[in-house]
Amino acid sequence: MDEVTLVKNHFRKEQWKQMVLDCQNSGLTVKQWCEQNHVTHHAYYYWLRKLRTELCDTLPVSVDESKKPVVFKKLEVQAPISGAQAAVIIHLSSATLEIQNGADQQTVEAVLLALKNIC
Repeated sequence: MDEVTLVKNHFRKEQWKQMVLDCQNSGLTVKQWCEQNHVTHHAYYYWLRKLRTELCDTLPVSVDESKKPVVFKKLEVQAPISGAQAAVIIHLSSATLEIQNGADQQTVEAVLLALKNIC
């Protein structure tokens, strides 16, 4: 793009920024404001979307902690003791989890932490 076109596009964008602000601060509906200012609502919403998209592209990207991938820890599973009752049974929609009596604290903590991260 040549320099004249770049300047023209920048000027037009600045005009629309001001027009969108004027509309939002006018107290009128978009339809009323557009009618009073001889602007089609299609043009208004086109520029509103264009300006918002540009603004979103300039914002810093933050990492949402809740969207981090789930990381699983490999646990050594001991064979259940025959005839032993489970001390804890957790029923989920897609699985059932049983923690046997005598499970070490580290195993129980790891299981509960994994459940916390996925539930």
